[in-house]
Formats: sequence, C-alpha cells, structure tokens
Amino acid sequence: MGRIANFKNFSAAMVDDGGLTGLGMEYFCFEQDGMWRWSDAELLDMGRRELVALGICRADEVKAGMVYRQPKAYPVYDGAYLGHVAVVREWLQRALPNLWLVGRNGMHHYNNQDHSMMTGILVARNIATGAHYDPWLVNTDAEYQEEERAGESAGRQVPERIAS
Repeated sequence: MGRIANFKNFSAAMVDDGGLTGLGMEYFCFEQDGMWRWSDAELLDMGRRELVALGICRADEVKAGMVYRQPKAYPVYDGAYLGHVAVVREWLQRALPNLWLVGRNGMHHYNNQDHSMMTGILVARNIATGAHYDPWLVNTDAEYQEEERAGESAGRQVPERIAS
C-alpha cells in the first residue's frame, strides 16, 4: 500500500468501539489498472496480509473492511496547470463566492492529508464565524513538496520526458 491512516488518531469519535481503531489503507492505481478491477474480497485480503507482514496486527485482529475506489484521486499536472487553476479560482470567486473548495480534489492542489483537512477546518471556521482564512495558503511554503528553484516559477514540478 502507499499509505496508512489511523482515523482514531484524528478523533476517537471516528471509531464506535473504543477498543478498536479504523485504518485507511491507500493503494495507488487507475481505472485501467488490473488492481482497480480486483474484487473487494481480493483487496481486503491483500490489505490484511500487508498489515500482518508489517507487524501492525495479527490476521485475526482485522474485524471488518470496506473498499472505496476513488477515480482520479490525484491531480494531474502539466506545464499549464497553475494558469488553469487560476482561471477556475477567479471565476468561482466572482460567480459563486459562497462555494468553498477544500482538499486535494476540491482544490486540484496536491496537499498531504493533514493539509487537506486543514483547508476544510479553515473553511468551516469561515462559514461558522465569518472569519477570512484563505485555504489556498495552506502548505504554500512547504519546500519539500512544492519546491522553488532559482529562475523557476513556484508550484508543483511537472513530469518531463527523459532524453534517451
């Protein structure tokens, strides 16, 4: 798997039974990928085996599971994505000022899970209290992720072909 999240660490209220926890395991694939077409049972079995192999739990400790397939979960970047996102942001601000975009998919902006959740928290505060937090500023200075180099514009680096 690509990532594990322990939802009980976000809030104990996310798990009904205080003696258990809820783990989210992410597998990165796409709709045309063979893994995408695996049955739920196959995916759950693989997840259980990987938890055991990592020493996180024993197989008999996995009580239940579910599969959720999220198509196009990650934004795809090209050389013009910053300009395209700017056009959408400007139009939404003008035409739908009460529509708030949050998270990775909503903002078409790569953020870690905690940053994506923070955009939601800030927007909730804006709505509930009339505050003016800008969710687009969350994680804008994270050099490990959106590295700026001398002479290059800020933003996510775009994949480029390697000359053979």
